Amino acid sequence: MSAPVLDVPDSLSRLIPSRMARGFFLAVVSGLFFNCLNVSAKELVSELPPLLVSWGRWLAGIAFIAPYMLWRVGPSGMRTRDLRLHCLRGVFHTPGYGLWYEAVAWLPLATMAALGFTGPIFVTLGAVLFLRETVHWRRWAAVGVGFFGMLVIVRPGLVAMNPGVVMMMMAVPLIAGANLVAKVVAGRDRPEAVVLWQSVVGAVCFAPFGLWLWQAPTGEQLLWFLASGFFGTMGYFFITWAYRLLDISALQPITFLGIVWAALSDVVLWGKTSDGWTFVGAAIIVAATSYIAHREARGGGKKT
Repeated sequence: MSAPVLDVPDSLSRLIPSRMARGFFLAVVSGLFFNCLNVSAKELVSELPPLLVSWGRWLAGIAFIAPYMLWRVGPSGMRTRDLRLHCLRGVFHTPGYGLWYEAVAWLPLATMAALGFTGPIFVTLGAVLFLRETVHWRRWAAVGVGFFGMLVIVRPGLVAMNPGVVMMMMAVPLIAGANLVAKVVAGRDRPEAVVLWQSVVGAVCFAPFGLWLWQAPTGEQLLWFLASGFFGTMGYFFITWAYRLLDISALQPITFLGIVWAALSDVVLWGKTSDGWTFVGAAIIVAATSYIAHREARGGGKKT
């Protein structure tokens, strides 16, 4: 499942003429916003049910993106060319981020970032299992190395299994599937429309959980909800923009900066971060997924 990369002028073209440089810049900015979203979510789930937090985050996202689009492009610009794809993305996105919001209550942000790096590994497995694509031994070796890195982080049998780790291991392949669909949607709708419809679908899907678990938020919690809506909306806006410029395989190495922002947030805000083995495992996963991205780029979409 793929979409053509668009090489068209945009509002950054004059400042950053290179399409690749623009894509990398947008991916870095989106990573910073996503880390701020993670901080907001971690603060909220310490006091409220995670699934309620997820619903509130999507509602807050709509509160930011919908008025902006109504002002800039009007009702016609808010339409999507393929609602079915947005709903398909929601099939992956809803359980993936439901598990993610549950996991954020249990784990340091750096551990979540490290486990999140395994996304390309699950994409490769999904291509084999569901798309019947052929993957040769080099990429299988990289997949194996990546899973070894995940075992270094988890260390089953040596340390007690954290429930958050199990949730993240279930969430990552679902989020990877959502990102693949997002790449296709990014080639058809403008970035603002992609973010709007993602928020709408997310809010609808999480509404039953949010209503069931409803607790009236305090004033401070409302501010955190608004912050999560802003950070999440901006993060998805910039990464969707980046998807229009570069392939996911080219952008993959930029996402590895996420563990830097996450570890800094852990230390500055909560005074601690993940143990050393997490960073060793993350380095192994980074090496494996970088190789997968390299083979993807060289193969031009062929699985090598």
